[in-house]
Amino acid sequence: MAVTRESTPDYHGPRRHAEECEAARRWLSVPYVIDGVLVHVDDVDVHYRRARDAGARILSEPEATGFGKVYRVEDAEGHRWLFTQA
Repeated sequence: MAVTRESTPDYHGPRRHAEECEAARRWLSVPYVIDGVLVHVDDVDVHYRRARDAGARILSEPEATGFGKVYRVEDAEGHRWLFTQA
């Protein structure tokens, strides 16, 4: 059985948590991914454009870092994802 918000009313994803908690609102006010998901992709720019065009909440544009090119995004529940290309 799939778990949905309706079947688990006690679950609070990051976005819902922030609706009720000032500290969570402050945590989510910066674009960083602290406890999110790191995903390696073949082409960050292509992945970024697809996510943006699909309406994802973009936290940061693609940028070169010391460990590759990255961008950050938030899903519908407020979970944060960091996509990286070596």
